[in-house]
Amino acid sequence: MIEIAEFLTVDQFAQMLDLHPRTVRRYIHDKQLKASKVGAEWRIRKEDAEMFIGGRFENLKRKATNDIETFLRGIDSEIDGKLQVCTILDCYVGTPEAIKISEIVMWHMNETNPHRGKAKFQYFYDDEAKKGRYIIWGNPYFIGKVLTAVSEVTA
Repeated sequence: MIEIAEFLTVDQFAQMLDLHPRTVRRYIHDKQLKASKVGAEWRIRKEDAEMFIGGRFENLKRKATNDIETFLRGIDSEIDGKLQVCTILDCYVGTPEAIKISEIVMWHMNETNPHRGKAKFQYFYDDEAKKGRYIIWGNPYFIGKVLTAVSEVTA
C-alpha cells in the first residue's frame, strides 16, 4: 500500500518544476500526467512524477544540493535581503504531523505577506528512509514563521 507521504500536491509538483499550478492541472486534465483526486485536491504519486519528468528528478536533487553548497560557501543566492536563511526539515512518514507540515510549508510559501520577502523551497521523498525532506530558503522572518508553525503541530 502506498503511503500518503509518497504523494505530491499540485502546488508541490509545480514548485519543483518551476511551473504554475494551473499548468500542472492542465497536464493532469490532458492525461499527460497521472494523478488521483483526494477530496477536492489532486495528488501525484512520486513514481508518476518521476515518469513525467524523466531524469529531471535526480537533476532537481543535484540542483538543491548545489544551491545548499553555494549558500554554505557564502555566494549570493536568489533570495533577496541582507539576511538569508536556509533550513532543512525532515519529516518521517506515517506520523500524524506529516500532512500538517506539508500544508504549513505550502501555506507559508503562498502567503502574501510583505515581510516574507523572496523565498523558495524544494521537497524530496527518500523512499529508503521513509521521510520527506523540505529545503527552505528565505529571510529570518519567513523561516522563523515556518518553523514556529511546524513546532506548534509537533509539540
